[in-house]
Amino acid sequence: MKIAFASIAYESLAISILSAIAKKEGHSVKLLHTPTLFKDGLTREFKRLARFFSIDSEIFKQLKAYQPDLIAFSVVTFDYQRALHYAEIFKKICPDAKIVFGGIHVSSVPEIVIANEFIDYIVIGEGEIAFREIIKHIEKGDSCEPIVNTWYKSKNNTIIKGRQAAFIQDLDSLPHFDNEIWKDVWPLNSYYLTMTSRGCPYNCSYCFNHFFRNIPEEKSNYIRRRSVKHVMEELNIYKKKFKFKVIEFWDDIFIFDKKWLKEFLEAYRKEIAIPFKCYIHVNLLDEDIAIQLKDAGCKWVDFGIQNINEEYRKKYLKRNETNANIVNALKILKKHKIVSFADYIIGMPGDTIEHYEEARLFFIENMPDIIEPYWMTYHPKTEIIEKGFEHHILNDEKMDLVNHGYNPHGYFESSMASKDFHSEYYFILKVLPSLPVFLRKKLTYSVSKKIPYPVKLPIFVYSIFYLAIKHRSPRIKLFLALYMKQVIWILKSKLFSKQNI
Repeated sequence: MKIAFASIAYESLAISILSAIAKKEGHSVKLLHTPTLFKDGLTREFKRLARFFSIDSEIFKQLKAYQPDLIAFSVVTFDYQRALHYAEIFKKICPDAKIVFGGIHVSSVPEIVIANEFIDYIVIGEGEIAFREIIKHIEKGDSCEPIVNTWYKSKNNTIIKGRQAAFIQDLDSLPHFDNEIWKDVWPLNSYYLTMTSRGCPYNCSYCFNHFFRNIPEEKSNYIRRRSVKHVMEELNIYKKKFKFKVIEFWDDIFIFDKKWLKEFLEAYRKEIAIPFKCYIHVNLLDEDIAIQLKDAGCKWVDFGIQNINEEYRKKYLKRNETNANIVNALKILKKHKIVSFADYIIGMPGDTIEHYEEARLFFIENMPDIIEPYWMTYHPKTEIIEKGFEHHILNDEKMDLVNHGYNPHGYFESSMASKDFHSEYYFILKVLPSLPVFLRKKLTYSVSKKIPYPVKLPIFVYSIFYLAIKHRSPRIKLFLALYMKQVIWILKSKLFSKQNI
């Protein structure tokens, strides 16, 4: 069978694992990647540049020539509407191809996704077993048998719903990620992305984990991890193949299992020894873990704070760490010279200007290396939606937009509850770590309001690049490498359009 994976903007580990499964079972695989440069959320949208660097026509030509039997999308809320746009066109180009949608957004609002006439199958929850069964179902032709973790339309347009199976417990039973599928579009020699586990031990109200863990009808462990041997096999294979310079472990919480972590980091230090970044939680970080991370090559860690007011954080976000935990984690990271990225959400329901002032004063005394403010974005089925309604930020009409992926606000733009003080504190938090210590106290809300936008913009850009260079940020390296590689790739495709991109 010929299978095409449709990718929008970024590397997807879901595509990587499904491609590995398809290849293992002897199917032909092709990546249809639309870079969406200059309108991908990483930069401001530049419409002329975005049009020039669009390769839609080339992608459509490739699709027509390839004529796959199956076209698979993995989507989150942010790119759902764009995925629909391409899926509808793809169906017109390849009317006999079956289109499959999976991903977090699909799992949260399956009835909305399956209602699109050009979508044939949707996968709810984990997709590896379902994907194999969908392939078999397409090969068999007309059949009304239910497929695990899947909804699909029969010939008379009835929706057939399969049972929701338990989560895959043995992650070693899965093949290694097929990262080769990205080699033409993703800077694999610079940056390597992988995961060693699935699931999160926490239950934050704004995150998909709290509903996703309850999808299966059968009881099963939500938090699972690959063996050290399995992960090391993958890293050794791709280290030789791509000679990458940085690894990012995309696990929700990389350090949750101290026994596994110690074994893995010892093996990693001996066999891989490449700088890496991972995600931690301040409640789990201690001196021993920091030493092990540092010795193994950990240069950067990312963790969430989201709101500095402890009462708000516990009541609204279901986060139980204290500010003392945050202070302790920052001290440990600074002691061991591990760069700290602290995530902070702007524009959450019920937050106040007093919360942001509390955050500003906290960070002046306890400064992370980089503060990453993100605008509040509502995702379907997340618990914080209830607070959005309570504070009259959301209503049925706005919630319908969110469920259909029309949410007009994103992580880098603004939020539904955006007020003037949100924008000012977004600016303050972003630039604060880049300022000399003696200037940090002077950047107050009233001072920020007086700075005109034409002055703020260069300060903002300066802070990003200054901190990136100072701390050798892998995110900026990835961003620059990704844009450079994809710009060259697109220019080549335009010059040699008859060749495969």
